[in-house]
Amino acid sequence: MMKIMPKEIIVVLDSNELIFGLIGKEQYPKILIGNLNKLKLNCSFRINRQIVKEVLDNIPNYHHGKFFRLIDYGIIKYDSKIIDKNLLNKYSNLKLKKGDNVIAAYAESVKAKTLISENRHFLKELKTRKFKIVNAEQFLKDILK
Repeated sequence: MMKIMPKEIIVVLDSNELIFGLIGKEQYPKILIGNLNKLKLNCSFRINRQIVKEVLDNIPNYHHGKFFRLIDYGIIKYDSKIIDKNLLNKYSNLKLKKGDNVIAAYAESVKAKTLISENRHFLKELKTRKFKIVNAEQFLKDILK
């Protein structure tokens, strides 16, 4: 008898979650990033080139190793694929900032269930049915139910 594995829950981490979780003082992003290794048993956390660039541009060099260990140890999956231009244009037309349109397009392209972000533009302004947008606090509450 073949065992059917549950479908993987894909979660995209916005750069601000990683930045706040690694060097910030915000409670829930720190809890989220600190517990990714446990949470990855239920979720596949994903990032792309845009997210890596934003994180590296905004954390001190001495934290880069900690960030790359999350990727190297497979806690976060790094995706280097190019996003389809039509998908990028779709989110650009929604008046998202340049980096935000790439992240939203990426979330849709990997069929993410959730995008975790503290970004008010995502949380309040982006309306999509392709994925849910929540902050770290809401994500942790949802996953612990």
